[in-house]
Amino acid sequence: MTDQVADASGAPLARPELHTVPLELEREVAADPAEVFDLLVPQLAPDDGHTKFAVYPHCLTAVMQGDWWYRGEYRVTDAPRGARVSYTVVNVAQEQYEAGNLISKGTVAAAPDAFARRLDALEESPR
Repeated sequence: MTDQVADASGAPLARPELHTVPLELEREVAADPAEVFDLLVPQLAPDDGHTKFAVYPHCLTAVMQGDWWYRGEYRVTDAPRGARVSYTVVNVAQEQYEAGNLISKGTVAAAPDAFARRLDALEESPR
């Protein structure tokens, strides 16, 4: 798999200099990291028409960036049980930065449950 950008203006791999990380989650999955990444990417691809999305297979990373403050990063790395999946919520607001921190609270509150459900489904999927 080569690096793919699902949208012509896809989300870059590097974060902007001005950013904060309000949430980081991770969990191990008993499977090969590349296999986990290949199963995870289709679950992440946005279909809303405005979220930027890019896949970087060389580092098993997928990035989505939407609205004016939100950036989500999924990374898959080696782990003792197989793969470690991490999800990071990043406030990338370049203007009204503090407002981004306030607005992110709903996303941050919902993220642990959504992350757990996504990985539960991934672990239950046939390989």
